Amino acid sequence: MNAGSKGFTLLEAIVALTVVSLALIPMVSFVSQAANELQRAGESNERSFVMQSALALMEPINPMVEAQGSLALDRNITMTWDSTAIVEPNPGINVGAGLPAYRLGFYKVHVTLDRGQGPWFDFDMRKVGYEKTAQEMPLK
Repeated sequence: MNAGSKGFTLLEAIVALTVVSLALIPMVSFVSQAANELQRAGESNERSFVMQSALALMEPINPMVEAQGSLALDRNITMTWDSTAIVEPNPGINVGAGLPAYRLGFYKVHVTLDRGQGPWFDFDMRKVGYEKTAQEMPLK
């Protein structure tokens, strides 16, 4: 190299670019991974919010009366449920039982949430189904 020449040679520039690119690769990978994690966290939060809403809407539903059904949670989110009896309802009045004027049954309720393009996620819950009997309570 001449004493009067200034600047980088082509080889020095290539080596410098290689070193810089090797340093940038892990940073780009880190940013990409962080973006994916952020997207997953957003999806998890959305699912959690929708599940809480679905549980709140299922609270007043009596599976003995409404074994199946569908409700709209949002413009594009629909909740459907289907109930199956785990313990069949008692056939009539049970004197000495806790609630003799009611028929009670225990149900497994399968809830499916749909975002418009097919099932998004689903879950199972247990609910008590009830029906007031038409019979009067026997007197002691």
